[in-house]
Amino acid sequence: MPGENPFSQWAYPAPGQVAAEARDNNLLSPSIYGALPSGPSNYGLPLGYLPTSPSGGPANQAPNANLQVTTFHFTSPTNALLNSNVVGPQGQKYFSVATHGVGHTIIINEQAGSTRGEAVGKIEWQAQSPFVSLAGAVAHQPAGQWLHWTGDRRFRAMSARGREYRWMFNTGMFFVCCYTAGGTASEFVARIVKGNGTDGVIVSLEITAPAVQAGLLDVCILAAVLFTSGRNLD
Repeated sequence: MPGENPFSQWAYPAPGQVAAEARDNNLLSPSIYGALPSGPSNYGLPLGYLPTSPSGGPANQAPNANLQVTTFHFTSPTNALLNSNVVGPQGQKYFSVATHGVGHTIIINEQAGSTRGEAVGKIEWQAQSPFVSLAGAVAHQPAGQWLHWTGDRRFRAMSARGREYRWMFNTGMFFVCCYTAGGTASEFVARIVKGNGTDGVIVSLEITAPAVQAGLLDVCILAAVLFTSGRNLD
C-alpha cells in the first residue's frame, strides 16, 4: 500500500506522550562526533546470512565478513521510542529523543562539547507525511521525499552529506539495512534492528566506523526513529 511504513506493526506510543524535560531549541550547526570504540561484527545477522546490496550482489566486506561496527541502543523504561535515550558503548548516552504535546519529536545531542543539549534534528508529525530536518545534513522537507521509494519500490533512497544511499527492508526478520548507492559496488553502512523490549532496548542501530566518520550517525538515528515509529512516511 502506498505510504505504508514497513514497520507499522511495531506498536509504539503515539507522539502525544510528552518528555518531562524536552528542549525545543533552534537547529544549530551539526556536532562533530569523535572516534567511537568498535569491534568486528558480521552485522549481527543470523549465522550464514549474507546481506545483498541494492545492486543484487553481496555488499563489500572485509575478510571473513568482518567490519568495524558500533552498536547503539534506543532505551526507555516504558518502551517509548519517541521518548528514549540513544546509548553507545559502555552505556554512554549520545542522543536523546523527546516528543512534545504539539506532536514534534526532537533529537538532542548529549555528547560533550559546545553543542551538548541542543536539538540537532526534528520530526514534525502530521496526518500525512511528517516533515524532517537535521542540522547540516537534511534540509526541512517531507519524510517521504527524503526517504523516497525507488521506482520498483524495492528500496527507500536517501541523500545525506553529499552521497546517495539505499535502505533495504526485511520485515520478516525485523531489520532494515543501509548501503551506499551510485557507485560500481554497494557497501554496507548501517542496520536498524527491532529489540525485544524486555531489557529496555526498543531498537538497535549498528553502524560502521567509516559511516560514523562520514557524519552518518545522526542521519541514521533520524532514519531509525522514522522507520520504527509505526507512522506512515508518505
